Amino acid sequence: MAWHDVIQGGPALPALLGAELEPYPYISGYGLLRRMTQLGRLMGVELTALGIRNRVASDALIATQRPGAPKAGLLHALALRATRVGDYWSPEVWSPLRTGRMLEHHNLPLRDCSFCAAHGYHCALFQLPFIDRCPWHAAKLHTGCPQCGRTCWARFHPDLRLGRCECGYDAFEVRTASTNMWHFPAAEVDAWASRYLDWVAEERKSRLFVVPSPHTDWMPGYAALARQSLELEGMLVTAQPTAELEEFSDVGEDPPEGEFWGWSLLGGERPMTFVPLPATMHVKLTQATWDAVTAFPADTPTPFEFATLNGLDEGQTLQQNLVSRPEYLIAPHGFSSDQRTWLNLSAVDPTAAYFCGELLDRVISSLEVRDDGCSRSLQAARSHALDGIAGRRHVARALEAILVRAYTQGLETVLRSMMAAGNASKCQRWSLPTAEIVIANDVIRSVRVCWTPTRSAPSRRTVDTPASISPAMKTKTGSEASATRQRIRKRPTRRAGKMRQKK
Repeated sequence: MAWHDVIQGGPALPALLGAELEPYPYISGYGLLRRMTQLGRLMGVELTALGIRNRVASDALIATQRPGAPKAGLLHALALRATRVGDYWSPEVWSPLRTGRMLEHHNLPLRDCSFCAAHGYHCALFQLPFIDRCPWHAAKLHTGCPQCGRTCWARFHPDLRLGRCECGYDAFEVRTASTNMWHFPAAEVDAWASRYLDWVAEERKSRLFVVPSPHTDWMPGYAALARQSLELEGMLVTAQPTAELEEFSDVGEDPPEGEFWGWSLLGGERPMTFVPLPATMHVKLTQATWDAVTAFPADTPTPFEFATLNGLDEGQTLQQNLVSRPEYLIAPHGFSSDQRTWLNLSAVDPTAAYFCGELLDRVISSLEVRDDGCSRSLQAARSHALDGIAGRRHVARALEAILVRAYTQGLETVLRSMMAAGNASKCQRWSLPTAEIVIANDVIRSVRVCWTPTRSAPSRRTVDTPASISPAMKTKTGSEASATRQRIRKRPTRRAGKMRQKK
């Protein structure tokens, strides 16, 4: 669709100075507000009439890219409700992956092209993290002020203008944005954006993005996954970021029915303590245990808690105990009758474990698996739905990789917390998983998992840990502890106090 078709139905003349559309294809809502506040010097009352009420804390980019009163008010005030201009204010329409509208709600610094900013122009495309340069000026997009280095946000300056830094720097040029506005490369922008939008629309039909919901550090993973299969000529992107990508698209047979039962227990409102996983996980988890333990020096002693709970030799090192009993942290109940591996989830990174459940739910909802009407629990419904999905072997392999990594880094954190008086080492490497599911013709073609460095999460093994006396109580003498108990017994209750007052 050409820009001329997008603005069809709009006013013949702009409603306000700075609201010109024809010279600036696919300008964002923020870009329009920036031009109007710079050229028209709008007052507070006029901004309120445009739908922007809270100007002190309002982020103009967020306010205009997501559905809501500010966006609707701006489109109404500029007589653009009959056009499709507002459809391109959201970064979602520029994304090659379906994110479930997560991009609209993610508050990011403003990303600008210096040449475009001189016109007051901004495009929602600039906010995507895998775009490194302006596609039509080839200029590097920046998030910091060129003068003072401060991070730029789409907030109003005290003089009610947008695009001006606190230090006073402003890339906007009045003459460029007004009398020379037709010097903007409108034809090139229109042609490039039209091709790009056609391409991403096709990509979104098959590419789904999944992210651990409690986390906000998913943007590097999204950028790394979005870079895959960027075939459009002229895409100017950054080099590959620091991220690990695993793709599961092997040829083979799908797992038999019931194989996803254990995986379906992960995530949900009531997380499990132990989960029965396929027997093939035993070797992988044994190796993961060894990887976590060998991250420490060879002479590291066995923590007292582990030795007590698992019947280990306190006089041996962690590695020595592991050689004699490699499965003691994995399968506390051994194998079940159907040869499943029971994993204790207390040493597993909870974010990644919950992410496994989210991945399953996204697969099921995206393929619109029909319910057969039988009443089932969440776990049983997940397992039954997955049994009928073609290509589910890719999901199974991805789940194995995610859980092994989650167990390795979770166990290492638990061990470090036991050895450092409850404080995990800051030097531990921690990775956050994100995933892309590729679906075509109701068949899962592949699953890509991306691991990006992030800050480590504190974790303690809480299951089967004996109640121990705190260090503070250990230092008290017998008389001090007795006096503490007496003070607790003598403390009157609220009800007893009221009864004495009545007497």
